[in-house]
Amino acid sequence: MQQHRLKGIASEMLFASRWYGEITDEKDSLISPHLDTGWDFMVASTGKRFQVKRHSKSKKYNPYNLDLRRKRNKGTGNYTGEEFDYLVVHDTETDEFVVEHVNELMVDGVMKQSVSIKSLDMSISDLVFLAT
Repeated sequence: MQQHRLKGIASEMLFASRWYGEITDEKDSLISPHLDTGWDFMVASTGKRFQVKRHSKSKKYNPYNLDLRRKRNKGTGNYTGEEFDYLVVHDTETDEFVVEHVNELMVDGVMKQSVSIKSLDMSISDLVFLAT
């Protein structure tokens, strides 16, 4: 497995750890799919789905830009907005998670191909409140 995929899995596990530190009821536990379905976790009680991404500051022209295009599963196409309810981004520079609802990532019914992580303003605590 490639190093960037391992780091992505580490970010997913860190998110799950922080999620469990916030919830107060076992019914809000996270479920993971066995196949890559376009989301990484789902809240057992509500069915809200989260896609977790890892962002490391780039030294290129836009250091806070997160590419949302799918690259590993080329046959599935880019995200449509139906795959998940919330985008959760692990900002490795601050070691914090920032969150955005999928509706905020859509422009005229089409998913953006990139987003500035500095424009995402929800935290895991906000997400727990909204998704449970």
